[in-house]
Amino acid sequence: MNKDGDEQRKGVRPVEEGADDFLYHLYRGSTLLLQDQVVEAKEELERALALQPQDAKSQDLLAGVYFRLGVYPRAIEIWDRLVAAFPNEATLRVNLALALFKTGQAEQAQRHIHEALRIQPDHERAWGYLGLILWRMGDLPAARDAFLRGGQAAMARRMDEELRGKTSVGTPAAPGEDALAAEDRAAMRSAAEEAIERLEGEHPHLAVEASKRERRVTGGWRPLEPGSEAVPPRVVPVVGGRAPGPPTLGEQLSRWSLSLPPEVPLAVSNAGDLVVQSRGDVFLRLSGLAACRGELRTTAVNRRVRGKDRDELLGARDPIMHWRGPITALLRPPAGARFICVSLGTAMLYVREDYLVGFDGRIAFESASLPLAGAPMSLTQLHGEGIVVLQSPSQPVAMAVVDGEEVRVRPDQLLGWTGRLFPNAQRGTAPYSAHAPPLAFRGEGAVLLHEPTNGQ
Repeated sequence: MNKDGDEQRKGVRPVEEGADDFLYHLYRGSTLLLQDQVVEAKEELERALALQPQDAKSQDLLAGVYFRLGVYPRAIEIWDRLVAAFPNEATLRVNLALALFKTGQAEQAQRHIHEALRIQPDHERAWGYLGLILWRMGDLPAARDAFLRGGQAAMARRMDEELRGKTSVGTPAAPGEDALAAEDRAAMRSAAEEAIERLEGEHPHLAVEASKRERRVTGGWRPLEPGSEAVPPRVVPVVGGRAPGPPTLGEQLSRWSLSLPPEVPLAVSNAGDLVVQSRGDVFLRLSGLAACRGELRTTAVNRRVRGKDRDELLGARDPIMHWRGPITALLRPPAGARFICVSLGTAMLYVREDYLVGFDGRIAFESASLPLAGAPMSLTQLHGEGIVVLQSPSQPVAMAVVDGEEVRVRPDQLLGWTGRLFPNAQRGTAPYSAHAPPLAFRGEGAVLLHEPTNGQ
């Protein structure tokens, strides 16, 4: 079969010489990076850049790899070059600022963070890192305000504790207090370094698209856990060989508090519980409810198709209920699962109905069904500037789907998808189809996968 016929058989558009190999190495490197196989990802991305050295997406990914490997000067060099090429990409500046901060260049990092916030004033990561930079520079009031803007309420309370513990202006310092202050600052610096490791520990945040298409992939979904403590508790220095006494009950209650910022109705705590604090309406299952404050007024929610309610419960035997605020509550995840909060922004998310826990009142939804061999899969389409809560047996993995290529997945490992994707449950007639997973996706976006449960 000739080349054109072979391309038609594979269902892809003709591309320039070497582009297939480039895309293979690029997306293999991206997948390996998401799986924490950093060294292997570096090799694949370097192969991709050898084929297309000017590709910005590959450079951005490779900079993230160098960052993860601790080769910060190389990461700074790449991101600095990308910032010059894409000056209005806020996330590139945030990545560069973080690498600069890691190498002790706090003032340069602060300059790029300020520029990122000028471009995108609601960039939560930028506000969070600005809080860390200001904390290291000793400006605790400004750090507290930055943490609040970044949704880090626990860190803002931490700054308040630091401010209350400082010696009042004009009060003579006690003997040895200067040495203690130095140790305290060292502990703060250590805690800030650990904070960065925790904030960046899962996978890099990438800013540059794979190509300069007019239509972007609309699959950006981000974990939202405001109020979680990004920095571990500060190490208290031992004085004179004696450890300090235990904290008071009041201090512990402050640390254990589950309060959220007023604008955040749903979030996941450090312990993995779902915290509900809403003055308005939320839509959640009742299973896992451990405690609530306020009058719990609920009604069942029906599936909705084309804007009209159907005579079927959303969530089936464990239905999603309409909770009417004000309400504060705590829900525990089922055994073998975890809660995941995501803020959709402008993205649209399709999720399997059995993995949907709920959403706040700003989210609109529609019900759908995906035909599969055996029983059809019930889906929920979600969109709106609100928060969605999922439950999954594992941390989801996102596999990119690019225009002109097909991604096939096992239905039992599908959590959902985002972007402009078109699923197809037919195996097809190509020779490899007999062995490939049966569910195919085409278009532009990302498929979200999880580990199958024991019963699947």
